[in-house]
Amino acid sequence: MLRGRYKAGDRIPPEAELIGTLGVSRVTVRAGLARLVDRGMLERRQGSGTFLIRPPDGARLRSGLERLETYTVHAERLGVRLSSGDLEIEAVEAGPDEAEALEAAEGSPLVRVSRVLLMEGNPAAWMVDFVPESVIGTDRVREHFRPDAMLLDLLVSEGVPVGSSQMSIEAVMVRPEDPIGKKLELGSPSAALSLVQTMYLVDGSPVQRSQDTFLPGKLNLHVVRELFEVRKLG
Repeated sequence: MLRGRYKAGDRIPPEAELIGTLGVSRVTVRAGLARLVDRGMLERRQGSGTFLIRPPDGARLRSGLERLETYTVHAERLGVRLSSGDLEIEAVEAGPDEAEALEAAEGSPLVRVSRVLLMEGNPAAWMVDFVPESVIGTDRVREHFRPDAMLLDLLVSEGVPVGSSQMSIEAVMVRPEDPIGKKLELGSPSAALSLVQTMYLVDGSPVQRSQDTFLPGKLNLHVVRELFEVRKLG
């Protein structure tokens, strides 16, 4: 239905037009559109319609800033296979940045998980995660961490009550000779998206610090904002 007719950003015809064009029932059209929305190919915009947000070929992870979900969930929706390269799980001491983010003393014991995130076997991102040893031990992470999942998935499965996150986003340039560039096997300089995120427990205590560097075309970020009515007082 989409191949060759629309490009990313185009508005898809309304249901009534699709029913007439395709010669199928309203139920069939709605079910098909719902599947494409779930796979991250279409986006419904209230009051505007339904839009194609990525080409049918070339899947990318899609993350909303209004809801905390792991990339594992998005990959499952898209049918994209995730795996890890250069995976390292090690016990380290908290540096200044980790200590500040996790409200811990410098030198306190942390678990560090670093890896190249692979999408369908191709490098997509360089990921580094830190979590206090008091939350989950290094041996436990080594035993149960899944290369096709996120550290957050493991924390949730272990019953750690993660409730929210705070993220900063920055466009960066990565060169082939940079440590990250070597990990991502870059052949030339590339723009990238750097996401630094702190996860918090339901009581507001920080529990995980992560820094992910995504190559172009591997991640879509979207934001939902609402305009609330301002009422005069008095």
